[in-house]
Amino acid sequence: MKVDLEPAFRRTDYVAAPLLDPPEVLPLPALTEDMEQAKKDLSEYGLCFLANALNPDELSRVQDALDAQAAAERALGKLAPAGALGAQQAISNMVNKGQVFTDLVLRDEVDELAGFLVGKNFLISSLTGGVFHGPTKDAQVLHRDQGQVPPTAGFTAKCNAFWLLDDFSPEAGSTWVIPGSHRWLPQYQFSAPPRDIAQQITAPAGTLFFFDGRIWHGFGANKTGVPRRHIANFLCLPWIRQQENWGVTCLQSVLDKASPKLRRRMGLRSYGTLGIMNGTGLDTTRTTLGSNDVQVPPYIIGEGGKLHKMRRVGDDT
Repeated sequence: MKVDLEPAFRRTDYVAAPLLDPPEVLPLPALTEDMEQAKKDLSEYGLCFLANALNPDELSRVQDALDAQAAAERALGKLAPAGALGAQQAISNMVNKGQVFTDLVLRDEVDELAGFLVGKNFLISSLTGGVFHGPTKDAQVLHRDQGQVPPTAGFTAKCNAFWLLDDFSPEAGSTWVIPGSHRWLPQYQFSAPPRDIAQQITAPAGTLFFFDGRIWHGFGANKTGVPRRHIANFLCLPWIRQQENWGVTCLQSVLDKASPKLRRRMGLRSYGTLGIMNGTGLDTTRTTLGSNDVQVPPYIIGEGGKLHKMRRVGDDT
């Protein structure tokens, strides 16, 4: 008897849909406000559209905050991040850029859907905003978000909570996806399939577009230049290396104010023996096994017992 070990591995209620052999492209699932239906869609299609995840007031707050941050980074001129001055701007490392953004990470919808796919101990791999300021010519190459994980692994290691801040349509450069491609055999997941089998999503502002890291996808070209904004919350298993190096780039003031839940999501809780910090001046007893909140030691011990002050990026540096 064949035993499905995947749900046990994840410690979730996820049940994998049957493999599509030969590869098959499924239709896009419908918008839904029902969480259980969204989970079924994730299993069957590898993606779901949770409608009205942001109410009008929440949507307006996130839009305004993203617009202000995008403008501030463009105003840096020569010091602006790469690509900030072009028609398509990415705003990275958004845990440092306002609680309105980190609040998205902590929402129940993210806990439910990411927990369903990768288990309750998932981490924030990155938190990035995107803004189309004008028309663009080229669509992004189709890719899988967990391209670093061998397709033969056969499980979801990463997923994406993609908050739509404007109406998404093909004309506005909405995302190309291949529904069902998470169910393809490994030999069909090494090289990008042809774009002519992909389809572009259409969904209103306020939708949470959530997708499995195995799904082939890529953003489209914005043909009209109409503004199109989003926040991408990239999530991963607790033993996967995160996309953003939070240990280096996260402001100490953000960590000081972070809730226990946000600290866990950023990796400031050990996962077994992973993610621990060794040093001196800590008031906790180190345990061999189990997961514990991580404290940043005031000193790191160097050669000959020399103490080196632990330095972190601060608001005044």
